[in-house]
Amino acid sequence: MLFRLLFFLFLLLGCSVKEPSVEVLNEKIRNLELLLIGLSPNVSRMEAKDFAKNSVNFSQQLAKEYKSVRFPWVHNTFVNLGIRQRGLCYEWGEDLFKFLSQQGYQTLKLHAIGANIADLNEHNALAVSAKNQGIKKSIVLDAWRDSGNLYFNKISEDLNYKWKERFGLYDSLK
Repeated sequence: MLFRLLFFLFLLLGCSVKEPSVEVLNEKIRNLELLLIGLSPNVSRMEAKDFAKNSVNFSQQLAKEYKSVRFPWVHNTFVNLGIRQRGLCYEWGEDLFKFLSQQGYQTLKLHAIGANIADLNEHNALAVSAKNQGIKKSIVLDAWRDSGNLYFNKISEDLNYKWKERFGLYDSLK
């Protein structure tokens, strides 16, 4: 039985995340940039472009650092068993928040968000809004969901989760 479990785990370890092509990444960056510009006329186009590029590329970098596997729930199991050091949803959020906060964006604001808070299936991510707007008109940034292939969408259109702002969650990381 133990042999089967170990064999299964080693098979899953081989299911590492494949890096998307440059074309796919560039299209993803452009799509996020357009969503960011659409948040408000006050959002700087230059900031939106830089933020999109940094968000997508840093999520890919985290996938490499975490040695992420294709299925996030499998990666969570590896972290909980001590096979991997990091890669739970809140850790993706922490690392992405810390990196993006250090960039000094003036027209965009990051928000820590969570769904199913305090439940077994709690999930954490980030949202980005135009400065002085709340999360109702924000974009979800979820690097965990697709193992480093940054998921983003208008928060109102993300039907998988009912997001709530988590005030102060990452304040110590700024």
